Amino acid sequence: MSLQERYANGPKLFAFYQRKLVEPGWAGELDTVELAYIKAQLRQSRLIRQRWGFRPSAKRFSDKHIRAVARDGLSAIQKPVLASAFGEHKFTL
Repeated sequence: MSLQERYANGPKLFAFYQRKLVEPGWAGELDTVELAYIKAQLRQSRLIRQRWGFRPSAKRFSDKHIRAVARDGLSAIQKPVLASAFGEHKFTL
């Protein structure tokens, strides 16, 4: 089943989901139909790839990465900076 088949009886709902599913952080937990739709959009659009944290030239898209960005937005792929990485240095001029 595709996203279009799922919402065949509701064209406005289909248009809404087409637009919203490609927004990082909006979809939450994805089912297989939604994941397949997002992957197809990633394959077709460099802009969407960038918005989802992929390189524009990317060819492979990890299900884990897509699910994390759909659930948490781009913060899902950003590495946290630990306070210890900065240390206790005092800088003087």
